[in-house]
Amino acid sequence: MTPSPDASQTEQATSFSPNGTLAIETRGLSKHFGKRKAVDGLTISIPVGVIAGFVGPNGAGKTTTIRLLLGLLRPGAGSATILGQPLTRPRSYLPRVGALIEVPAFYPSLSGRTNLEVLAHLGGHSHSRVSQVLEQVELSDRASDPVRTYSQGMKQRLGVAIALLPDPDLLILDEPANGLDPLGIIQMRDLLRHLREQGKTIFLSTHLLGELEQVTDWLVMLNQGKALFSGPARDLLDQQGVGASLEERFLAMLKGNHE
Repeated sequence: MTPSPDASQTEQATSFSPNGTLAIETRGLSKHFGKRKAVDGLTISIPVGVIAGFVGPNGAGKTTTIRLLLGLLRPGAGSATILGQPLTRPRSYLPRVGALIEVPAFYPSLSGRTNLEVLAHLGGHSHSRVSQVLEQVELSDRASDPVRTYSQGMKQRLGVAIALLPDPDLLILDEPANGLDPLGIIQMRDLLRHLREQGKTIFLSTHLLGELEQVTDWLVMLNQGKALFSGPARDLLDQQGVGASLEERFLAMLKGNHE
């Protein structure tokens, strides 16, 4: 019996994972807002221990997908598992997930450290995590300053620090390099690699396709709520040939999808 495409994708992702398990798996996941299909039968598999890039044009369904995975929206159809637990039981997996969605919110008059201390207390996280995550995102030297004095890039790094508070197994980041200067982007890249070396899985939504080429092991390319590609980044490189940039490859896939 010939395996289904879904089964083949799952098998490929499982074999790619260091321990043979999946961090995220969706099957026919859908979410409609009226007549608009934000996520349309999405089927993807993300191995454990990778940096997975999640890309697509504006309105492709990336943020909606992330909100579904975090239990912030209910799917209209389909299913998913996160860290081996069903999407219908968010309490079983959310304590092991850290997330940064769009623009993080802070208390502007409080320091970066105090913001983290408040959230650590509310989340029941160890107080020692505050200094640890500040060091990880390289904000220790500005930790005592009010957040209102932070640049956009610093606020973005503080948002990543919040996502790291629970010491998560899975980190879901929506545009973490937003507002960062070139040095900040390099520092973020190094941070993501370090977290991967610690065994964490990172699901990274971004429009910086050139940056994805530097850090991702796995790619999911989304358009109109459906996956155009889901698999090892090297497979996409092999498909599209040598020399083309990731942006050129993605545009070629979009064009092919509309023809």
